[in-house]
Amino acid sequence: MRLATENNTMQLDLSEIVMRDGMRVVLEVDKPTVEDPDLIFVEPITGQLEFTNGGDVVSIQGPIQTSVTLACGRCLVDTTVPLEFELEEHFPISEVTQPNRQPAQDEEFDPTISSVVYLEQGRPILDLDELLRQWLVSELPRRVVCSEECAGLCPLCGANRNLSPCGCEEVPVNRPLAALATLLDGK
Repeated sequence: MRLATENNTMQLDLSEIVMRDGMRVVLEVDKPTVEDPDLIFVEPITGQLEFTNGGDVVSIQGPIQTSVTLACGRCLVDTTVPLEFELEEHFPISEVTQPNRQPAQDEEFDPTISSVVYLEQGRPILDLDELLRQWLVSELPRRVVCSEECAGLCPLCGANRNLSPCGCEEVPVNRPLAALATLLDGK
């Protein structure tokens, strides 16, 4: 399995591993970033991936870690978020060697392979950067807060209430089901 870096991206030639049953290769990952306009990396992407030919499947697995900057969901301040996960993919060799093949009518289709593997002069090439990017995006938390005590932004003037209180008056919140709460209080 050969590793090439084109335009600072990691491209792996999978032609040898798909031909050798039982072949196992370990790859150290140490990249400053992967290209994604929504990801700001604080730490490099590191880990160790093991590629294994299991007869009819190429398995890719191993731990990956990095840290990215995301906006707090309450006050929009940049917050560092550590990401640690176990990357695990199992690609059928028949699909790795023919990544652009159209699936049969009743066949289940996994778009991952065609988005990360391409053919170059008949050799299957894995775009490891794209595989890592897809996993990193899928591992991002849905909502990030800078701290549990975060007061967020004022809904009227937009001031960050963590820095100082704003002069806006509290607006009564319209709660159409508030009367039901009084029924529960009576029990």
